[in-house]
Amino acid sequence: MTSVRALVVPAALFAAALSAGCSVPQSRIGIDAPPEDQFAAMGSVGDYLDHRCGTIDCHGQQGRNLRIWGCWGLRLDVDAVASCIPPIGVPTTLDEYNATYRSLVGLEPAVMSTVVQTHATNPELLTFIRKARGLESHKGGHLVTPGDPQDTCMVSWLAGNTDMMACQMAQLLPTFNAPAPPTQSASP
Repeated sequence: MTSVRALVVPAALFAAALSAGCSVPQSRIGIDAPPEDQFAAMGSVGDYLDHRCGTIDCHGQQGRNLRIWGCWGLRLDVDAVASCIPPIGVPTTLDEYNATYRSLVGLEPAVMSTVVQTHATNPELLTFIRKARGLESHKGGHLVTPGDPQDTCMVSWLAGNTDMMACQMAQLLPTFNAPAPPTQSASP
């Protein structure tokens, strides 16, 4: 009996030490990231992404590389309703903003660091910008155009100075872009 206890206690302490070693603060792992407080501020990048990309049929589901948590889709509280409209819906929580932030910043940490260090002079180095701009295949299609409020919201955040007005304007846009109508050639 004593020999089993002698093995169990050190094994438990070793497991606890390993799990504690896995939670390393962002600054210790060397990722330069955009401001987290500007991401979660009311009407900022987090709200825009939640509204635009966080629905259950897009990035508001577990199976996506980029997961967006919030009131429009994926919730941390499994009992919360996927709705932002009171009295039924619960607004996006701070924990959900933080989870989305970590999901986005952690997609391509080395590239994110480069974009942030250069104040977003080449934001299209990031896959999520290329996909949103339609420069790379994206199930959601071409969502933003360089310089529009949606693009300005994301790029200004990556540069470290979020344009809150652009983020708020971006939230007023529809949640998807309809494909452009096919062009017809003139017949002779």
